[in-house]
Amino acid sequence: MGYNAFMKKVGFEDINNKNIFFVLSEPRSKSKKIVIMSHGFRGSSVGPARTFVNFEKLINENDISTLRFDQPCSGNSDGEYIDSSFNEWIKTTTFFANKYLNLGYQVILLGQSMGATTTMAATAQKDIEGKIPCIILWVPDPETELEVNPNDICEEAGERYKGRFWEEAKESNFFGCLDKYTGGIHLVYGEKDKYVAKALRDQVIEKVKAKNQPFMILKGQDHSPWAYDLTQNIYEQELEFIKKYFV
Repeated sequence: MGYNAFMKKVGFEDINNKNIFFVLSEPRSKSKKIVIMSHGFRGSSVGPARTFVNFEKLINENDISTLRFDQPCSGNSDGEYIDSSFNEWIKTTTFFANKYLNLGYQVILLGQSMGATTTMAATAQKDIEGKIPCIILWVPDPETELEVNPNDICEEAGERYKGRFWEEAKESNFFGCLDKYTGGIHLVYGEKDKYVAKALRDQVIEKVKAKNQPFMILKGQDHSPWAYDLTQNIYEQELEFIKKYFV
């Protein structure tokens, strides 16, 4: 398909008194299928190495819409990064999922890093619980090992934030949400992830295996970004995975 085969809408959604930036990309077939993408900590709606943008093109070519957005206090959305709240991330992801469910769409969620942790937590929110047929989790951090005071001001890669972000993430109960979720799961981790300890990764993998769901361990790869050719292969596998859950 050529560029004109798709329709893009770029705008802001008012959520919790903040203007939240989004990019909606739809095939002209107007199919009621959508993948909603949640970025990671200090990330944005383009994803690491433009992962979300590139995967979006492949998804759209297969008559599936995509929505990617900047979480509150990230990217082009309102707010200062120092005020980032994981709970607000969950609410924002849930808002978008619920919006498209109410519009009659079949909704699949994809998250990268803390966006994957957010995705897992969102599935347990009452507005959308039991309504998301499958999720894609790229390098989720299930239980950060950072020991910070919720009131501390921390800094990482030029961004300042409050320790409460990680406290809220822990309280979201990733493993409890994973146990509770009954839909399909596709999990991806890098073999040499520097942010998520191997013991935690192994816990997540074992739980996903127990549910008879697929997972990938990327040999020699870090948290993100991943090698180009390997990433293209992941896109293809994810596409085949989600196709099974869209009816």
